[in-house]
Formats: sequence, C-alpha cells, structure tokens
Amino acid sequence: MNVLEARRARHLIIRLDRGEELPAALVRALDEAEARAGWIEGVGSLEQAEIALFDQASRAYAKTRVLEGPCDVAALSGSIALQQGETSLRLSATLARESGVGLQLAAGELVWARVYGLELRVTVFDDLPLVRTFDERTGLMQLAAQATTLPATAGEAPRMAPQAQAAEPARAAPQAQAAEPARAAPQASAPELVRTAPPAATPEPPRAAPQAPAPEPPRAAPTASAAEPAGIPLPQRPVRRRQEEEAYPEVGDSVTHFHFGECTVISSDGERIRLRQERDGRVREVSLTMLRIEPPTVDPATGKKQFRLARKN
Repeated sequence: MNVLEARRARHLIIRLDRGEELPAALVRALDEAEARAGWIEGVGSLEQAEIALFDQASRAYAKTRVLEGPCDVAALSGSIALQQGETSLRLSATLARESGVGLQLAAGELVWARVYGLELRVTVFDDLPLVRTFDERTGLMQLAAQATTLPATAGEAPRMAPQAQAAEPARAAPQAQAAEPARAAPQASAPELVRTAPPAATPEPPRAAPQAPAPEPPRAAPTASAAEPAGIPLPQRPVRRRQEEEAYPEVGDSVTHFHFGECTVISSDGERIRLRQERDGRVREVSLTMLRIEPPTVDPATGKKQFRLARKN
C-alpha cells in the first residue's frame, strides 16, 4: 500500500467542444493551467471512441475496440501525472449507446475519442508532484511521488538544533564575565571626573561669549541645495528598469520555456503567445499571465531577443 497526501488543491472546470479529440485537447488545457498532478471526473457525449482492457495474464493491453457512432459518457475518471517529463493521462470510461438489441454498455481504458460535448472537473494537487513509473509486479504504469529534497532538509534541522543550543551558553558565559569588570572600572573613575569638573567650570562663562559658530547651521542649508542637482537623474534609473521589465516576447523572438524548452514565438497578442518547440516542431499556446518573464538578452549573431519564461510562484 502506498498513501500520498495533498494539502493544497485547486479545481478546474474544463469544457471540450465538438470535434476536439481526447486526450490531446485535454493535455493542452492542463499544460496551460500548469496542472501536473491531479484527478479528473467528467460526463458528456462522444461521437466515436476507442477503449482497451488490460490483460493480467499477458501483462499487456488487448487490442483496442472501436465504438462507432454516438455514445454517452455514463462515467469518466482518471489521473494526471508526469511521464518522462510530459503530461500523462490515464482515463477510464463507462460508455452507453443504443444498439440493435437495445441499450449496450462498454467500459475500459479510454485510448482515444472524438468529443461531441464533454464537461470535466479537474482537481489539481499543487503540492504533490506525481509521476508514472513502471511496476514490475503488475506490468502497469503506476502513480508515485516524485523524489524531492524535502526529506533531506527536514533531517538536517534536528542536527542543527543541538549545535545552536550548545553555542548559546558559551556566548552567554563570556558576556557575563566581561560585564562585571566593565561595571567596576567606571565606578573607580567616576569620582575623579567629579573632582576635576568644578575647577573646569569656572572658565566656561567667558567662553560662552565667542559662540560665533552659530552661523554654521545656515551652512548646512547650502549643502542640501547643492545635492539637489546631483539627485535629479537618480529617479530616471528605476523608470528605465521598469520599462525594460515590461518587455514581452514578440513574433520571431526566441524563448526558453521552463517546461517546453527552446521555442520560437510564431504569434503574440501581448497576453497569449504561440510557441513552436525546437526539438520536435510541436506548437504550444501559453498565457503570459501565468508566467514570469525575465529580462531579455540579445543574440549577437542573429540580433534576436531571447527570453526566459519561468513559472510564476
């Protein structure tokens, strides 16, 4: 048994329109929403579908069965996880349709379908990274939690705690010893200062007359006015930085997406951009409001701007 817990979740309501195909259309929607792990439930209607059953004896999926013609989705559920760095879906469906002998039901893993109208609710687990790994005991791709560094950092905390406690008494001891002689020293010198103070106080009245240094405060005013011209260009620098931060990718620019890798912008309207991946030529559409755009650099060879698109925290 393997139990995984998610404590931070969000819900997506997705509607797929007529003619869209599963699972490709759903994967695009999940990538735009940055949903890497979650659970899917849905109802609706399909124009055509393919289902398959897993044969435990041969540890492989049997030949897919094609359901021609319309069918209703009586139940649809599945999971979302990463497999080799790409969004992976596993969908199971119970489909109903009219046949020559009456109502017919078919169920299995949904391999492909063309949508007539489908409504889905997706529960996204933002704090639980899930991956699919091969289970040698069953021959299935099973869910597992992606390895993170959290257990290592959690183990370091108890080791550091005793060191902090041991250091505190050592620091407190010298402070207490240093404070005692420091208090004794001023007490011995204090009477000497009191005795010498009265004779020195007598010449102070004649010295009070030459208090001509009073005009020095007006000299401080010119220094403030002299600093004003030097401070004029200072506000202009942050203004220029803000203008640079507002730059966004345009058609022809190169971007490095945190998930899709090296891409080229093929269309942009300031809020959404379409990217063509360099590695396989696939077209991706992303929303800039969900990304953090880092300041661009310029390729000296081609003169193109290069942006880095990171996930917005």
